[in-house]
Amino acid sequence: MTALTDDPMLVRKTFAHFPSGVSFLSAERDDHKHALVASSFMVGVSLEPCLVAFAVQKSSETWPLLRDAERIGVSVAGEGQADLTRKLAGRDRARRFEEVSHSVEESGAVFIDGAALWLECSVYSESDAGDHWLVLLEVRDLGMNDIEPLVWHGSRFRGLALESSVDVE
Repeated sequence: MTALTDDPMLVRKTFAHFPSGVSFLSAERDDHKHALVASSFMVGVSLEPCLVAFAVQKSSETWPLLRDAERIGVSVAGEGQADLTRKLAGRDRARRFEEVSHSVEESGAVFIDGAALWLECSVYSESDAGDHWLVLLEVRDLGMNDIEPLVWHGSRFRGLALESSVDVE
């Protein structure tokens, strides 16, 4: 077995083989909208209180602008939003929201139109996790749309391929 420190690209390639959703975390503060894109988003952390989680690099310049927001909008990208994902993750933070259809709540949470689901959250806790912060968010409101989610797998965007479906109650 190869030691992780021998080939850090192997770690990235291996992690990229795990499929995940793509989430936009966004808020408006001081009349400026801020967004970051996370593929490390996880739902179902806790039901009481209702918690979700994501990891963000400590080098992120956007997270410090979001962490103190009253509320953060989480929009899980819908199928067909790959180009939008690239735009919102772009380096030009001042232009991220240009021509992006979205809404802003009174709380400052920003939601991206066309998302598969949305969550209005507040920061519950933040923990040191190596070169990342592990952030727990408390869900204050939520909803979903009849849209399939965008999937990130193998360093590419993909849609779901449903062979059959099973309803879970």
